[in-house]
Amino acid sequence: MNSEKKGKNKFTLEEIDTLRELIRQKCSVSSSAQKAIRAKMRKMGFHIRDFAEDITSVEEFNQLIDSGKIICIDGQHVPSNKGVDTLSSKNPISLKKSADKGKVKEGLNAIVGDKPRVLILGTLPGDESLNRQEYYAKAGNRFWKIIYGLYGKEGIPAEYEERIAFLKDNNIAIWDVLSGAVRDGSLDSNIEQGAPNDIPDFLKKHSTIEVIAFNGKKAEKKFNEYFPQLLNTNKWKMLTLLNSSGANNQFSLDQMKKDWGRILK
Repeated sequence: MNSEKKGKNKFTLEEIDTLRELIRQKCSVSSSAQKAIRAKMRKMGFHIRDFAEDITSVEEFNQLIDSGKIICIDGQHVPSNKGVDTLSSKNPISLKKSADKGKVKEGLNAIVGDKPRVLILGTLPGDESLNRQEYYAKAGNRFWKIIYGLYGKEGIPAEYEERIAFLKDNNIAIWDVLSGAVRDGSLDSNIEQGAPNDIPDFLKKHSTIEVIAFNGKKAEKKFNEYFPQLLNTNKWKMLTLLNSSGANNQFSLDQMKKDWGRILK
């Protein structure tokens, strides 16, 4: 640790949340890739050597906060449990100004059966889905029409539980890259800040998964951002699908089904 500090030790809540994400990324990439992440931290005024020889986990960063070596200048206590790994009432995102509280969106639990073969990842459920606690609940979203159409089914059950059972019976799991985010409305383009789900752990627990499919380019982009260590491996076939959102209406349902049919091959 340097006796003469090169950076600062006071940060905003948003900066602290960003630093947690960068440290988590640093811990999961190669030494060469870590250099770029360290450069980003230094640009924010955070120099690891000001505090320790190295910081190898989010927990170690949290300990610096708890000990008072890192100070939040927003005047609020920064909870350290789980850092950016989940989005809960104790996450820094939830402690933003009261004007932002209506924008904090917490995601849904994964839907998964005993032996999933395909994992379909969205970015984060829209507001209607969150209000109803159902994946792809908005009427214009064509997710359920596509899934049932892939198996030659036209009628979609009104009961959500039946649709979930259909996914499980066909070895399809669904989840999102983000566990939550600050977002105004439902559009992915409005996401200002996010916290990832623990997808690496999910994949370890469900080793039968062969295909990871992204419901749209935004989901793929977020996955690549948070989980570079999962890329360029032969463990899973990765597919980027046309977004099932109703806003993506330039494609017909038949075109969507043809594109999504790749998950079954």
